[in-house]
Amino acid sequence: MKYIWNFFKWLFITCLILFIAAAAINSQTDVFFNIGAYIPALEEKYPQAADKISELSQKLADITSSIPTPSEIIADIRNEDLPIDPEDLASNAYITDSPMLSFYPHDNLSVRIPDGEGAEVFGITDSPLKRNLIAYVMGENGFEEQTPFSVNSSGEFYKYIKLPDTGSTLKLDVYTGSRPYGEFQSWVYDYITLERTPEGVWQVKQSPVLEHNQAMYEKDKSLSDALKSTPSIQSKNDSVTALASQITENAQSDYDKALFLHDWICTYLYYDTDNLNSEVTVPYYATEVIENQSAVCLGFATLYAALCRSIGIPCNVVSGYALGISSDTEWTDANIGTDVQNHAWNEVYADGRWVIVDTTWDCVNKIENGERIKGGEPMHIYFDANLSFFSQNHKILEYMRRR
Repeated sequence: MKYIWNFFKWLFITCLILFIAAAAINSQTDVFFNIGAYIPALEEKYPQAADKISELSQKLADITSSIPTPSEIIADIRNEDLPIDPEDLASNAYITDSPMLSFYPHDNLSVRIPDGEGAEVFGITDSPLKRNLIAYVMGENGFEEQTPFSVNSSGEFYKYIKLPDTGSTLKLDVYTGSRPYGEFQSWVYDYITLERTPEGVWQVKQSPVLEHNQAMYEKDKSLSDALKSTPSIQSKNDSVTALASQITENAQSDYDKALFLHDWICTYLYYDTDNLNSEVTVPYYATEVIENQSAVCLGFATLYAALCRSIGIPCNVVSGYALGISSDTEWTDANIGTDVQNHAWNEVYADGRWVIVDTTWDCVNKIENGERIKGGEPMHIYFDANLSFFSQNHKILEYMRRR
C-alpha cells in the first residue's frame, strides 16, 4: 500500500512539474496558440486536434495569467509595488496646467477665468448637434444666468461671461443644440464649480481628489502588463482580434485606433441600467459583452481593454469611485477618503502617453425597463479627458491586472 501511495505521490508531483513547465513555455511563446502554423502537417491531417490545442493553450494562458508570481504575492503582502524593467516602462506626458476638459482635438471645451472677474468658455467642435450653446451659471440666493452663443464657420466658439461680485460658489453648465431654439442637451453638467477667494477673485475650483489622482496616474506602469490576456480581457481570442482589426483598419495612429474603438463601443453597446444594482454579476467578459451587446461599467472597460490589447495597444482597466453613480454629486469628507469601488474605466497608452477613457460615460445608449434606447452619437468629453477635470467626478483606486 505504501508503494502505491508513493507512486501516485510522485506521479502527481511529476504532472505538476510538467504542467508548470508547459504553462511557462505557453506564456512565453505562441507555438501552442498557433500550432497549425508551426506544424502544417498537423493542421492539414488533424485540423480538429490543432484547434483543440490552440483552445487549450488559450485556457492555460488565461489560468496562468491570473496566478500571481511569488514576487507579486510578497509585494502585495508588504503593500509595495514591484520594480519595472526600464525597457518595459511607459513614459508619460501629462499636461498639468490646461483649461481644456478633454484633449480630444475635434470636440473639446475649455473653461478659464483670466482676470478673476469673468469666465471664458471656448473650444472647438465638428458636431452638427453642437452648433449652438448655452452657458448656464447658477449660484447662491437664486442667482442664475443663461448666456447663448454659437459656433463659427471654422467650428470654433468663444464667450466671456461676467460673474457676479457677490457669493462664494457658482455652478457652470454648458448645453448644446443643433438650432438656436428647441431641445438642448448637456455637454458638461454639474461638475464645473467656480469659487470666490477671500480676496474676492473667482477661480475654477480644484477637485479635492486631484492630488491623489495625480499620484496614482503618474506611477510607473508596465507596458507588458497592459498587454496581457486575462480571463475577462480576452485579447487573444480570435473573434476579438478580428473585430478590433476591422474597426481600426483605416486608423493612422494608435491614438486614432483608441478613438475608433471608443466610438464603436459607445455606438454598439447599451448601458444596462436594469441590472446596475443587481445582486447577480452582470456579464463582463469581453466575448460575453459583445454577444449581449450590453453591460455595466466593468463590461465596457474590459471589452475596451481587450480590443486595444488584441492589436498591440497597451490598455489598463482602472477601478475607482465616481460621483453620480448613487445620489452623491459632490465630494464630501466621506467619499473623498473612500476606498469603495463603484466604477471602472480605462487608460490606454497611445502616442507616448496614457490617455484617460471612460466609454461608459460617453455612451448615450441604455437599457431601461427592458427596452433598448438608442441615444444618438457618442460623446467625447471622457475620451482623452484632462485629469484635472476627470478628478471632478472620478477617484482612482486600483489598476486591475488579472481580472
